[in-house]
Amino acid sequence: MSYGSQETRNQAIACELVYNLNASDICYLGDNTMKRSTWVAGGFLLGLLVAATFGFADRETGLSDAPKQDAAARRKDGATAPKKEESFVAKADEQKDDGKLRIVCFGGHPDDCEIRAGGTGAMWAERGHHVMFVSATNGDIGHFQMAGGPLAVRRYREVQEAAEVLGVTTRVLDIHDGELMPTLENRRTFTRLIRRWNADIVMGHRPNDYHPDHRYTGVLMQDSAFMVAVPFFCPDTKHLDKNPVFLFYWDHFQQPNPFEPDVVVSIDSVIE
Repeated sequence: MSYGSQETRNQAIACELVYNLNASDICYLGDNTMKRSTWVAGGFLLGLLVAATFGFADRETGLSDAPKQDAAARRKDGATAPKKEESFVAKADEQKDDGKLRIVCFGGHPDDCEIRAGGTGAMWAERGHHVMFVSATNGDIGHFQMAGGPLAVRRYREVQEAAEVLGVTTRVLDIHDGELMPTLENRRTFTRLIRRWNADIVMGHRPNDYHPDHRYTGVLMQDSAFMVAVPFFCPDTKHLDKNPVFLFYWDHFQQPNPFEPDVVVSIDSVIE
């Protein structure tokens, strides 16, 4: 087994997480913690130009930093979205190689990464590795008493606070809860995120989960596993020179096949 020019980095991965698994394998992780796009025709050329200037990048990549809110809900509750960060994820060629691992964890909703990989993420962060949690939806219907903009903002703030505790970076994509689909646009979004983080390890749900957002998060992650290294797919974002290690979170689902962990991580040291 040869890791080429990435030998040192991948040996670090092998020692710390996956032992002798090949970097191109998709395997399983046991962590015991546990737009629509509307085109307006007519005399709104100026509006379209403004939208193209300020909104196209987010619409194309899905990389908006704060959840959108329903206008009526904002007026009623006075909730405001967090301010947009100027540069949340640097481009791949701007990520400096400091000899540490770079990990991306995908979850269907705000709290999924924290539940499934919070302990492992905290342990990585303690060792100086770079961990990013990504919620594929904004979680705006995941509550029995509230929904819409106020809930999206609440959950966004919760994961930001969790990120401070864990020592990780967190990201919430601007997609409504329950509406994630394995589209080409979303495949591009996942691919760009993985590339821009210059990931060594990528983790997420298995594609046989009970929740459609979880399933499609797993599908999109799996579909991106090969595409991240294809130069002319999303050529606006530099392709990776190596394939990251892709891992699935533990779960209890038996169909079509039960979860069998290849790696189990003890997180006793970070449990309170």
